[in-house]
Amino acid sequence: MDVNKIKVISARLKIELDNIQKLYDILKDRGMFNSKTLKKKLTDDFVLRAVGSIFHDFYTAVENMFRIIAKNIDGFIPSGAEWHLELLEQMCVPIEGTRPAFISAGTKLLLNEFRGFRHVFRNIYGFNLIPERIARLLEIFPETVNSLKRDVEKFVNEMESIIEEK
Repeated sequence: MDVNKIKVISARLKIELDNIQKLYDILKDRGMFNSKTLKKKLTDDFVLRAVGSIFHDFYTAVENMFRIIAKNIDGFIPSGAEWHLELLEQMCVPIEGTRPAFISAGTKLLLNEFRGFRHVFRNIYGFNLIPERIARLLEIFPETVNSLKRDVEKFVNEMESIIEEK
């Protein structure tokens, strides 16, 4: 793999990180990380649906990054009924001679909660969303975003180092 391909991949990853930051900022600007007012806010069905949609978009952005790596570096995107989970697992495994792990095991655990939620969100009516589940995701969202950003930055730096060594 050459430097230009890594630069293109890095630029595409940055676009998705920017999208994730926009989602984070929307929640922050609406006071969704304020634990004092959160319980009351989550009694509003419209708020639950809006936050659920943001978490859906968040995991979609994450999965877009995974697909960029899987397609352009790994040369393999899982298929079949469990492909979303398999792709998540693929991203925390280093591929010897090809790439380091894209995300850490800790980030994988955090992201798996959002992956599971997205599946539920797509398959139920919004009025069936559970406020406690949304509250849990809001609680871990800042940590998840920060962990993901660190992992992506580390990955890009390691890939650039690998290219420079060759």
